[in-house]
Amino acid sequence: MSDFQENLDNLFELHRQKLDKFEEWISTQPNIPKNIPQTILLRYLKVCNFDLEESEKLLDINVKFRIKNQFLFTERDIESEDIRKILEVFQYTGFPKLTSEGYAVESFRIISPELDNFILQDIMKLVIMSHDVNSLIQPNTNGVIAIYDASGFTIRHFMKVVSNAQTTIIFSQYGQEANCINLRQIHYVNCSSIVTKAISFFKSFLSKELRDKFYFHSVGYENLHKFIGKEYLPIEFGGTEGSLKDYQEDTLNKLHKYRDFVIKDENFFILNK
Repeated sequence: MSDFQENLDNLFELHRQKLDKFEEWISTQPNIPKNIPQTILLRYLKVCNFDLEESEKLLDINVKFRIKNQFLFTERDIESEDIRKILEVFQYTGFPKLTSEGYAVESFRIISPELDNFILQDIMKLVIMSHDVNSLIQPNTNGVIAIYDASGFTIRHFMKVVSNAQTTIIFSQYGQEANCINLRQIHYVNCSSIVTKAISFFKSFLSKELRDKFYFHSVGYENLHKFIGKEYLPIEFGGTEGSLKDYQEDTLNKLHKYRDFVIKDENFFILNK
């Protein structure tokens, strides 16, 4: 048995009573699915420091947010034409190893200057469905570190973000209020003045707690290595652990494997009839 699986089994055993009470509470909630896998419930408990009441509140907020903003949480199919087009211009990857602190690491970067397929709503759907899958299969991480490689971000991308400001604001609200992850650090690497302008544009919609997690790095990755060891990073970020291409292949394989779970909206919220 792997250390990861042993740790997961121990968490289930240790918090069995809370998981049972969590399910009892869910059975009384009309908009919350009754068949939520216990791995996802365990993720809620862990994110909320195993406070059952806070876990229930977060799940309720998450479900209500999805119902209110269905354009980001429905029609999510990794095999759709929309997602295929996004993957031609944008790369999202989850890293294979947890850091020594038990943090998962993920990265985002633009891989093509072509703007027609740079659809923010579909990028957000890709990220959210990836987080949903991670909640299902990796509930016992201690948090998440996000890396945004801004080397491909141009003034034209910035203008497209500004023209979709409301969607961007809703996505940031989801991340701050409703997403079931502990976001530990957000690193912007290969930053330019365009990136700092983009952050400044949306600054008023970001909490101080979130802004305090931002780290900005200019050209190169030396400063990034002060926060994340090279042994956890791909060669593209100056690391020694594989390549982003391999990471993305693994990430997409997971999304294809759990496609049936993700595309069923009723696994995430129930609409009142």
